[in-house]
Amino acid sequence: MPSSNPAASPVLLTGANGFIGFQITRFLLEKGYDVVGTVRSESKTKYLTERFSKFANGDKPKLRFAVVEDIAKPGAFDQVLKENNFNAVIHSSSPFFQTAKDIEKQLYEPAIEGTVGILKSIHAHAPSVKRVVITSSFASIMNNEKGNWPEHTYTEEDWNPITREQGLQDPGAGYTASKKLAEEAAWEFVKKQKPSFTLTTICPPMASRLQQEVTDLSKLNTSAADMYALFTGQKEASNQAWIWVDVRDVALAHVLAIESSAAPNQRYLVSSGRYSAQQFLDYIWENYPDRAKAKKISKGTPGKLYPEEGTYTSDNSKSRKDLGLTYRDLDTMMDDTFGRFKELEAIIDRN
Repeated sequence: MPSSNPAASPVLLTGANGFIGFQITRFLLEKGYDVVGTVRSESKTKYLTERFSKFANGDKPKLRFAVVEDIAKPGAFDQVLKENNFNAVIHSSSPFFQTAKDIEKQLYEPAIEGTVGILKSIHAHAPSVKRVVITSSFASIMNNEKGNWPEHTYTEEDWNPITREQGLQDPGAGYTASKKLAEEAAWEFVKKQKPSFTLTTICPPMASRLQQEVTDLSKLNTSAADMYALFTGQKEASNQAWIWVDVRDVALAHVLAIESSAAPNQRYLVSSGRYSAQQFLDYIWENYPDRAKAKKISKGTPGKLYPEEGTYTSDNSKSRKDLGLTYRDLDTMMDDTFGRFKELEAIIDRN
């Protein structure tokens, strides 16, 4: 149940140049919001300024930037919060890579300390903020111990039982634990501190369709990297999760969450439904047959998408009802994502 659009009030968006943050930036600007986006270095503003030149230039730009080099540093967001009169904050800045060498430093600290730190700063220095939306993950919902769990339908009521100690065992577990622990810490902060702002968390699974700046296809975010590895014949089809979502739908969910009267103090599992990585291989062979042959891309198991025992599913009815969200289909996402890979290959080759 979306409410009126408070676009006259500025929004602070952390991680504005990120995989999800880029799309959130686009939706906010298209809806008329003034946006201050945080990035980790001044160089990260160049691409955003070029892509959103209509909004980033002029005497009164709708898009401005603030550099926050280390989001885990205490008080990292104090200055930007003090200097502006924000109505809402969207915190999308958090690491997503599973090759971390130091789990505490590279995953736990940015995710947990960055999340709690910005809540502390808002509470202390930004009384005008009424809504806070945080990007969490299906990783904080999914119970890895249950595997495919064919009899289960995941909802917002589910929580991953992984502990901090279990997350230290390897980077994959570390990422999962970091997202769960960060979201838990956010809800605990609101429970204990009772701030003047409300909290909403968005929990997406594997998200695809990239549009943010990419200068090296070997350094894609994990979701896109998995798809590109199939597109280059570097891996066989495999599913880390059995549900997916288009990143544009994830981004729009964040914006709708600062507008909807139903969203305060709610958690949303944002998912388009079930998918199999085999569908990516089938798509590549159907639409890029010459490439598939040249790169010796696996055909996998055509026609066999899921294990015989079945898999879990997800229920997105809460996001549809509360946020008014509608979801793109898998064919649309694959058209856009694999087409974007081809564009990027051509751009990078020219440079």
